[in-house]
Amino acid sequence: MKYEVTVTAIGDFVLQLMRTRDAIIIFDKDVPYHYMNMVVSHTKSQVREDIVPGDKLYIAGSEYTITDVGAEAMETLRAHGHVTLVFSGKDKVEQPGQIMLSGGGAPRLMVGDTIRFE
Repeated sequence: MKYEVTVTAIGDFVLQLMRTRDAIIIFDKDVPYHYMNMVVSHTKSQVREDIVPGDKLYIAGSEYTITDVGAEAMETLRAHGHVTLVFSGKDKVEQPGQIMLSGGGAPRLMVGDTIRFE
């Protein structure tokens, strides 16, 4: 297990982002107030090992394969538990703070769900 957290809150605009961009933004529970409505907040944790293409993401009972990791994604994940998870299945990220995933569209999240990278 490289990183594991539990969802603590889901912002009001998360569903809209999931529908329009097939993505969710995660941030640890110290998310700045002005971003709270846009993110999935979660417990704090330490990144034990870099996440790389070929790794797996398990979230809300679904499994995804990491296809690409943006140049800044590991830095922001370590510092703030912050990264954009993109479920479009593309091979390459479009922004440096993204992790690209294949395996289906964005999951249905609930408070209490686990987000785990292996």
